[in-house]
Amino acid sequence: MKGIRTFIGIFPPPHVQSAITDILSPLKPDASVVRWERQEKFHITLKFLGDISSEQFRLLQASLLEAGKSIPHYEILLAQIGCFPSSHSPKIVWVGSAEDTKLSMTDCFTTVEKSCVSSGFKKEERQFHPHITVGRVKGKVSENLINKIENTTFEPLQFLCTELLIMRSDLSPSGSAYSQLSSIPLKQ
Repeated sequence: MKGIRTFIGIFPPPHVQSAITDILSPLKPDASVVRWERQEKFHITLKFLGDISSEQFRLLQASLLEAGKSIPHYEILLAQIGCFPSSHSPKIVWVGSAEDTKLSMTDCFTTVEKSCVSSGFKKEERQFHPHITVGRVKGKVSENLINKIENTTFEPLQFLCTELLIMRSDLSPSGSAYSQLSSIPLKQ
């Protein structure tokens, strides 16, 4: 039996998601090879879990609810746009956090990672790079788009992280659709 495709994420409030969409608008005319994410899907992934069973979900939820009691609310500041692996060979376009908020996010990630490992999930080997995936590149990008991405600046977007969400991701030919499985409140 197939499990539930799951991840743990932080979703910015709607006004921040809308502001990100506005930041991306000038890029879109030169970006026919980019599949842009819908703004309601903008989130920071803390941990992608893949297909999990109902029992694994229950264990994980209990562990994260306990861990959330030790993670204080913290500010997230989104202040840059970039590409993975690089702007000259982009596969992913992202909006990322400012250096001064990465420490709090990394502390949160570390606590979440410990909960996941204690619940039987594999430890993440890659370094945590907090970001929101806003587009996926499906072809060769123009120099004009690369220049626009490299020169895009914006007023930092700030929001308070008060909860983590365990999300279900259902795949279809038109892309993925998310639904919330659980909210993990953080310590006030």
